[in-house]
Amino acid sequence: MRELESHDGFAWCEAVEGGQAHLRYVDLPGVREEVRKVPASRVRLAKLNHGARVWVRSTMYGWLAGEVAGHLSHGRYLVRLHAVSGDIALEEQHLLVRWNRPLVDPVAAVAVGFCDSPEYYEARYRFLDQLVHQRGVARGFTAALSAPIGLYQHQLDTAARVLADPVPRYLLADEVGLGKTIEAGLVIRQMLLDDPAAIVMVSAPAELTSQWEEELADRFLLGEEIDAGRLQLASHEQLEGYRSLGHFALVVVDEAHRTADLLDRTPALRLNLLQTNALLLLSATPMRRNHATFLDLLNLIDPVAFPRNDIEGFRERVQQREREATGLQLLSSPRTARRHRLSVLNNLELLHGTDPTVLRLVQECRSEENAASPLWSDLVNYVRETYRVSRRMVRHRRNTPATEDYPVAGRRTVFVRIDDPARPTVDAFLERYQEHLGSRASRSLYARAVLNGLGGPRALLRHLQLRLAASAGTHDFVPPNDRPLLKAAVARLQLMDTSVRLRSSLEAVQGRLDQDLKVVVVATSPDTAREFYEHATARWPGQVGRHFGGAGQSDHEEVVWDFLSASGGQVLVGDQSLEEGRNLQDAHVLVNLDLPLDPNRLEQRIGRLDRYSQRPGAAEIVVFSEPDSDWVSAHLRLLADGIGIFEQSAATLQHRLAEILDEVTQRLQQSGRHAFDFDLAELRANLEEEREEVDLLEEVESGALTSHFDQAAVVELREAEQDVAELREAFARLVGRRGGVGLHTYGDPNKSLVHFGSEIHGLPADAVDEVRPLLKRPRAYSRDAAIARRGAAPLRLGDPLVDWLAGYLQRDERGRAHAFVRLCSAVEVPTLWLHCDFLVEFDASHAQVTSEAERRRLRRRADALLPPAIVRTWTSASGYAPADLVRDVLGLPFDPGSDEVLRGELWEKVLSAFPDWQQLCQMAGETAYDTLQRSPALASAPAAAAKRAQEEVAGRLAVLRARSERLSSAAERLGAQLDLQREEALGQALERGIGKPAAIMTACGAIVLWPAS
Repeated sequence: MRELESHDGFAWCEAVEGGQAHLRYVDLPGVREEVRKVPASRVRLAKLNHGARVWVRSTMYGWLAGEVAGHLSHGRYLVRLHAVSGDIALEEQHLLVRWNRPLVDPVAAVAVGFCDSPEYYEARYRFLDQLVHQRGVARGFTAALSAPIGLYQHQLDTAARVLADPVPRYLLADEVGLGKTIEAGLVIRQMLLDDPAAIVMVSAPAELTSQWEEELADRFLLGEEIDAGRLQLASHEQLEGYRSLGHFALVVVDEAHRTADLLDRTPALRLNLLQTNALLLLSATPMRRNHATFLDLLNLIDPVAFPRNDIEGFRERVQQREREATGLQLLSSPRTARRHRLSVLNNLELLHGTDPTVLRLVQECRSEENAASPLWSDLVNYVRETYRVSRRMVRHRRNTPATEDYPVAGRRTVFVRIDDPARPTVDAFLERYQEHLGSRASRSLYARAVLNGLGGPRALLRHLQLRLAASAGTHDFVPPNDRPLLKAAVARLQLMDTSVRLRSSLEAVQGRLDQDLKVVVVATSPDTAREFYEHATARWPGQVGRHFGGAGQSDHEEVVWDFLSASGGQVLVGDQSLEEGRNLQDAHVLVNLDLPLDPNRLEQRIGRLDRYSQRPGAAEIVVFSEPDSDWVSAHLRLLADGIGIFEQSAATLQHRLAEILDEVTQRLQQSGRHAFDFDLAELRANLEEEREEVDLLEEVESGALTSHFDQAAVVELREAEQDVAELREAFARLVGRRGGVGLHTYGDPNKSLVHFGSEIHGLPADAVDEVRPLLKRPRAYSRDAAIARRGAAPLRLGDPLVDWLAGYLQRDERGRAHAFVRLCSAVEVPTLWLHCDFLVEFDASHAQVTSEAERRRLRRRADALLPPAIVRTWTSASGYAPADLVRDVLGLPFDPGSDEVLRGELWEKVLSAFPDWQQLCQMAGETAYDTLQRSPALASAPAAAAKRAQEEVAGRLAVLRARSERLSSAAERLGAQLDLQREEALGQALERGIGKPAAIMTACGAIVLWPAS
């Protein structure tokens, strides 16, 4: 058996002689049947599998569809014809096999009698409609559709922005807790979906690689890609072992700011990252005050525009942007006084006096009295976009329009009072030790003593014992002159009850467990954490997990998963290893056994819970206070009243908080507890001012004028995702045995999940082999059900099963052409009507792209402007069908009891009524195309979409053109010029493909209305 390798018609190879294949084929339209000799290299051996689709010529007219039911000897096949009862034996020369590609001309197929039962069409078209609808509302971003995640505008827009860029190199710098991992995961999943040959690398700090693997496997369902090596994970240090990263389609580096030292000592790794095809750097480091770190990150993603050797120029650029941001904020407010507005205009004129657009807009605004005039926003938007430090950085912040619906837990602090009789001994020791040391010892030794003293008598006792046991020559060794003081403190503490804080913390946890809450307990001191863990496991056996530094990463992942997934109250005890990068947003309570001196570490600790969360209510933060202790009270006043860290996130203040820590540690040895004494009102005001300046700079720098996935698109997508009744019905019809693909499904009682059995009907053997491995994972109609069930996938485009079904239904000829006769009392003579389905979509043939991934990227951008649409027509040779006829007669489902499929002997009766059958079909098809041309999908939608595309492209080109001409350095101008050239080429293809979209007929059905009398 041989089958032609690339042919749209029906082909059969009868023999191969002397390197020539004798090919008999039937082509459409017109059914030209002939034998040709072609090189044997153009055909391939193909034994028909069980269930393979075959056609047999009818003795009356047209062709009968059937399936291979078995193999017989001497090249014969057992064939099951749908029009004949029982299987029949046929020699292979009697069979025609169509090439496995979409049917190009369904009208011609109907005209020459290559017709199926309409049950195939009815089993398929609703599901195909759903796929087109999904593609439209998701703008082609099937990664987001098919991943069990929530749909939030800032995350979808970030992924869309990266994926739409011909040079996908970006810094994702969202504030802590806003989902940089989700954004990166969407990009990763979409790239793997777009390009089956793509390989992606994710690099993270060693302690976070397992968490990344869990996120990618559970939230993005990429476990199989990890197992297959298409998605690889490595620690930062392991990246050194890669001689080249060029074979990766994408490299993602989490906590990228932590690679600075590694890159400095391994220049080859820096060069590897610079040469990657696509690069995503993830870092929550704010721009302000972090010029060196920020420049280093921007250099990795855009080395031409941001050379590392110009730190002073870059610092001045950022500082100028900070000054500019304040002015733009004033112009954006209609309440700003006119004299302030004029002052800002003067400054902009000085800063950008060589830019004619700025000069023109400034002059227009000077003469504009109305503060609400759009001229002001035109100027603000132009300067904001044209002179941004980097268009390749995306940073979102909390409490902005783009993130207002993103559920961040927040924090609610509860102070628990402790009256510890051993506290005076601790405080007295800290005072005497400070006086005794003077300026002899290093700051760090005394700061560690203070840290442990603030953690309670027991923590200080252990610390002093370890110091006294340290060997000479080590950092912790206690000199002879200091030993008596430390020994005396140890002796006094050993005579006292030092477990008050431990008991108080156990009782605090007990109260939360009684409410079935999940409680995270953290200590800066590993010994304190371990002691609490020992008492907790004895008190609550089976409810306590631990997360201590030094344990295997896989152990950490399992412990965290058990803690979060177990029912009822649970406790997770950890040391500082729990503060970095862990996602514990599903926990309810954080109990601080002690507080670190470093406010940034405390913010990281609280940030494990104060981040994205679906549960209601803020995270409860438990802090122990000791009002009778001047030391503890001074520390808490600084944190609570000065920094305000217990009220709101301080993540954007990390640089200033580091300065506060440095100032405290410098003053401790000189001032003791008074090192915590700041002018709290002044500090609070300064921090608020710093926060506002950081927010202002990042607001003006991170946003973009155009949104790739705006809020309206998200609303439309969410509304579509909430209504799954039609999807459930369409899928049930598709997988049914009657005309469907015959997958055995069963669900749970509330029908939230779909499971698949091993039984498969209605598919050829090779298709069964392809689809069976895809049936292991349960699917969900509802997104909420998929999110709630680990390992379940939404039944959407982008899921391997749904994508396979979409591809199979596109290739499979079943349902593409059908014909039947329906008795109708409303007609007096037989009447022929054609039902045609058209898919109208962006025409990508205008784009000069080199890969399928590029083509899909452009199509996604086009889908946002011109969503694909299905148009259905009912026509005859003389015109289109009246609406009431479609509603009452033509549009009714096929009824096997009264309707009759047009095949076999019925053709004689029909052809006698329509001797010009082929001509009538052709004319009705032409009328269908005419009707399509008048439909909104072609008559008005493309023109409106093309206008939007033209405006969008023009806006982007204007900004890029201005950047390429007005940026300060030659390197920056060159980078902008390259961006401009790429955008011009893509913009032209976008406008042409939208203005003249492709219109493809996907199915055609003939209905012969026959007089009922």
